[in-house]
Amino acid sequence: MGREKQYENIVKQGMLHSRGELLLMLDADGATRVSDLEKLENQIHAVVTKERKSGHSSGSDAPLKISDVPVAAFGSRAHLEEKALATRKWYRNFLMKGFHMVVLLAAGPGIRDTQCGFKMFTRAAARKLFLNTRLKRWCFDVELVYLCKWFSIPMIEVSVKWCEIPGSKVNLLSIPNMLWELALMSVGYRTGMWKIYT
Repeated sequence: MGREKQYENIVKQGMLHSRGELLLMLDADGATRVSDLEKLENQIHAVVTKERKSGHSSGSDAPLKISDVPVAAFGSRAHLEEKALATRKWYRNFLMKGFHMVVLLAAGPGIRDTQCGFKMFTRAAARKLFLNTRLKRWCFDVELVYLCKWFSIPMIEVSVKWCEIPGSKVNLLSIPNMLWELALMSVGYRTGMWKIYT
């Protein structure tokens, strides 16, 4: 538990202090190929190009920099779901389907696979999102989706190559923690107890 909280805090601090135009986060287990970052990068560039063509500007004559346009790209394993259902143990499938349903209720539709740890943000998006994240464990990723919707940050879901790494910590005992975090997030934001800083 302590390691997970420390990891999420490091991710948050890294995102808030990085100076790159595009910022990538990925799980340390190497389940997703780093080479797939080009897919996410290309999709973000496409959104920024569209923004430029539509005439959105920051109030100056200078062209929009990619870092100034809030966009989030989510690596996704949704295209692998059918194969995963056939090869995974029944309780993993049960957890996955149940979690998807609860996420839909808490954060709404938009991203089919919130839990893939392979995500890329423009610097503008990262500043807005990670300034406001509060969850530090299972539902950290779901909170990012919720905040993207609140800020109207375009979200792109991009299929990535992924392989299951042995030793996953997700099990039946994880369910209460996941439900607690999603309930906490929902109540926190919807009652205004958790302020969103712009």
